[in-house]
Amino acid sequence: MKKLLLPTILIILALIIAACGDDDTVTDSPENNQTDADQSTQTDQDETIDNGSTDNSTDDNADDNTNNNTAANINYNFTSFNLEADFENENDAVDVDYEVETDETEASYIDKQQGINLVGNEAMDELDSIFNAFLFDENTADEEVLSEVLEAFNIPEDASNVELEIDFASGVEKEYRR
Repeated sequence: MKKLLLPTILIILALIIAACGDDDTVTDSPENNQTDADQSTQTDQDETIDNGSTDNSTDDNADDNTNNNTAANINYNFTSFNLEADFENENDAVDVDYEVETDETEASYIDKQQGINLVGNEAMDELDSIFNAFLFDENTADEEVLSEVLEAFNIPEDASNVELEIDFASGVEKEYRR
C-alpha cells in the first residue's frame, strides 16, 4: 500500500503544477491602477475587458462595481506587437508579445540580457512606457520603425536577426526584418 501512495501523491502534485502554468493575460492596466478606496468597492467578479471603450472615466452607478479599467483601454496605435531579436550569440535574446483580442489582452516580455521574464500585468507595467513613447504608425518608413524599436528595447544595431510584426489599429498588418 505504501508503494502506491507515493507515486499517487507525485502524480497529483505534477497535475496541480501543470495546471498552474504561465498566464500572460493582462487584467489590470498600468495607468489605471486603482487606489485602495476604489478597490474596496470592487466585487469578487472577474475583471472584464471592454475593447470598444476609449473613455476611462469612472461610473458613479452603485449597481456596477466591476472593474472595466484594463489594458484593453490603453490606446496604442497597434493591436498586436511581436518582436524577436537574436544577438550576442543568443537566440530570442529579446522576445516581446502583445495582443489585444476580443475579450482579453495578452502580454509577455523577455530580455535575456537584462534578466527580464515577465507575463501578464507585470509585462504590461514594463511595456506601457515603451509603447507610449513610440511615434511611428503604419505609414512610417520601415527603417525608421526598426530604428525606434531597436533603441527602445536596447537591441544593438549589429543584431543578427530582428523580426517585428505589428497589426495597426487601422487594420494594416506589417512585417519588418533586419
